[in-house]
Amino acid sequence: MMQIHSSQRGLQDGWTRATFILKKNHLEKLKALAYWERKTIKELMDEALGDYLEGRKIKSISNKGE
Repeated sequence: MMQIHSSQRGLQDGWTRATFILKKNHLEKLKALAYWERKTIKELMDEALGDYLEGRKIKSISNKGE
C-alpha cells in the first residue's frame, strides 16, 4: 500500500502544501483582494505565481531530501 505524504493528504493531484514567510502588508493586501474578487488566497497565489513563472526558462534542480 502506497503511503501519502502529509503535505499531499486531502489535495487534488498536482498540488502540495508549503509554508512561506511573507511581509504582513502583503498578506493583508492578499486577504483584501481575495475578499473583493471573491477568490481564495490559494487562487490568487496560483494566478500570481503562474504569471510570474510564465515564459521563463528555469533549469531544474534535484529534489534533495525527498
